[in-house]
Amino acid sequence: DKSSIILEDLHQNDDTLKAVLFRGNFGKAAALTSGFKEATGDVVITMDGDLQDDPEEISKFMARIQEGFDLVSGWKYRRKDPLSKTIPSKIFNTVMALFTGIKIHDLNCGFKAYRREVIEELEIYGELHRFIPALVGPKRFRIGEVKIEHHPRKFGRTKYGIDRFLKGFLDFMTVMFVTR
Repeated sequence: DKSSIILEDLHQNDDTLKAVLFRGNFGKAAALTSGFKEATGDVVITMDGDLQDDPEEISKFMARIQEGFDLVSGWKYRRKDPLSKTIPSKIFNTVMALFTGIKIHDLNCGFKAYRREVIEELEIYGELHRFIPALVGPKRFRIGEVKIEHHPRKFGRTKYGIDRFLKGFLDFMTVMFVTR
């Protein structure tokens, strides 16, 4: 993986871009937390590095932020994933909407826009990055979504599986406890 070299090259061409590099894989929550600490803008955009999301769509997120939303989550409304991933995802999103009142279609989408106030109040660890809208909702932030295109995975492998589903259930219980 040559991500670090590519990121360093991007930084050389645009010093507003920062790369946070780890010595190993410490998980998405650690990566997001470090990125949030380094971010200096009023709005922070996150997206996964597997190229399933298109950076050209950032303007859609910014438009929703301009409308007054504090957190905007992407909705991969035409997913390019197998049924073994899309069906559990639909079940997860339906259950989360029922229990949390957060009615967005794709809670776990990594393509998001956050106002600075949101990331300053957000504490994520373990696998809680999958529940960010549910963690933010009780803090009275306005949550919106935007339809985005979803492309077939070009890099990396999905981490989805039964073990993730079981961990997700335990994390769901944690979210229900900390947001009540």
